[in-house]
This record gives sequence, C-alpha cells and structure tokens, in this order.
Amino acid sequence: MTGKKHETVTVGLEDLQSPFQHAEYKSKEGLRVTIIGMAVNILLTIFKVIAGVIGNSAALIADGVHSLSDLLSDFVVIFSIRISAKPEDDSHNFGHKKIESLASVVVGVMLLLAGALILSEAAGTIYDFIEGTPIEKPAMITFYVALLSIIAKELLYQYTHRVAKKLGSDMIEVNAWHHRTDAFSSVGVAAGIGAAILLGDKWAILDPIMAVLLALYILYIALKIIYNSTNDLMDASLSPEINEEIKTIILDCEGVLNMHSLKTRKLGSSKAIDMHIMIDENLTVKEAAEIQKEVENCLKQRFGADTYVIIKVEPFLDRKVDREKHILEGL
Repeated sequence: MTGKKHETVTVGLEDLQSPFQHAEYKSKEGLRVTIIGMAVNILLTIFKVIAGVIGNSAALIADGVHSLSDLLSDFVVIFSIRISAKPEDDSHNFGHKKIESLASVVVGVMLLLAGALILSEAAGTIYDFIEGTPIEKPAMITFYVALLSIIAKELLYQYTHRVAKKLGSDMIEVNAWHHRTDAFSSVGVAAGIGAAILLGDKWAILDPIMAVLLALYILYIALKIIYNSTNDLMDASLSPEINEEIKTIILDCEGVLNMHSLKTRKLGSSKAIDMHIMIDENLTVKEAAEIQKEVENCLKQRFGADTYVIIKVEPFLDRKVDREKHILEGL
C-alpha cells in the first residue's frame, strides 16, 4: 500500500491576503525575535556586570548597563507588538500601529540615557586619573567576556535585522540597531581592555577612554532613532523614492489616465496612501469601481495587505494636459 507524501508548506508574508493575517503574522515573528534577544541580553548583562566588578573594568560594567537598556527596550517592544497587532475598532479606525513609532521613541530615549550614563561614568574615571587616582589594570576574564558579547550581539543584530526588513518594522529595526551598538561598544571595550592588559597599568586609562568614544556613538544613534520615529508620529510622508514608485504603479494600472494629490504616511510598519485618480468620463460607475479596486490591489500587492489605500475617482476631462506636468503640479 503506497502512502502519499505530505509536503511541508511554508507560509510567508506575501501569501497572506487579509490585513488581520498580516498583523498576526508580524506579531508572532516580532515576538519570537524579541524574546530570543531578551534571553541573550539577560545572560550578557549578568556576565558583563559580574566580570566587570571582579575584573576591575569600568568599560565592561558600562557595557553591562548598555545591555540592561537593551533588555528594557525588549520589554517595550514586546508590549507594543501585542498592542499594534490589535484590529481596528470604533475608537481606533486606523488600528493601533502608531504604537510602534511611539515605542521606537521610547527605545531611543532608553539608548540615549544609557549612552549618557556610560559617558558620565567613563569621564569621571578619566578625571580621577588626571587628579592622581590610579586605575587598576583589568583582569583577563573581562577581555573574554567582551569577545563573547561581540559575537553574540552581532549574530543577534543580523537575525533581528533580517526579520525587521522582512516585516517592514521600524520598531524591530531600531531594536536590531540596539544590538549592534552593543556589539560595537563591546569591540571598543575589548580593544581598551586588551591594550591595558598588554601594555600594563600605565595604559589602563585606555579602558575609560574607549568607553567615552563608544558613549558618543551610542548618543548619536539614539538621537537619530528619536528623530526618525518622532517624524513618523508627526505623519511625515514616505520617502521621495517610494512616492515615485507609488505614482508609477498607479499610472501603470489599466484605465488610469492621470493622478494627482498623492499623500502618504507611515502607520507603524504599514503604509497609508491617499490619492486622486482620473479616468475616462464616459465609464459607468461599475467600471470606475473596478479600476479603483485594481489600483488598490496593485498597491497592496507591492506594499502589503495591511496597506491603507484611499482613492478618489475623478473624470479626466482635458486630454491635452501633459501627464507628467499634471502630476508634478498636483492639479
């Protein structure tokens, strides 16, 4: 008796047609990558702080504080993922996706505070050294823990970054960069500790100096995250490149003679697109509705089923108007 072989079917984001299925899929994928990151951050925070205290490394302790900020941001991300996955309701007609941008701001602020704390501690250590307080050379265990952190956090960044791109989630992308800044800070910590160990007590100052440089880099990343996320909360339009792509998609749809008044914005990891299309004035209402639906389908096929598309249909009366000029002037 011959049995049929059962094939395993992998469902991807592009296979989901319902906006709710999209949100549910994104929620599950986002939670998975964030929980993995949380587990890694818990272990690294413990290892770094204990090794930094035992091994006399201010830079590694500061790096442990950075990992703790990563851990706190993971909690924020998990909370916002669960909220953003909720469907639309009477009080939130466009869903709850804006929570993602708000969460990104919160994560950025946490990163900003972590960078400021590291900078303050390291600068204080340098000042004390200048005033005559000696800095004890770090122990070898601190160097090994820093190397472990570099490997773990870079792998975690690559994994989280791939998931963020797949889901189109700025919030998860921000969390990925949180992992990478931790990896970069560990590179500096390892370099400073290694130099201090190899060159002797006289060069132990390299440990806090490296911490200062990395704190400045962390502050830069944090400010960039806060700026971009705040822009999204203020309904900034999508990039000029994406807007041009949207125009091309719309004008390539059969029956669309022209378009104008394109408005775009982000809703968390989703996009909202509002435009006026112009069609033949002699078409019936049913034919106009079919064209409208075709435009909506084309945009959702490109940007995802959870894309919000608002289309106003108008008759195209002046066939002599140059299409490109009409679009650019927003007539």
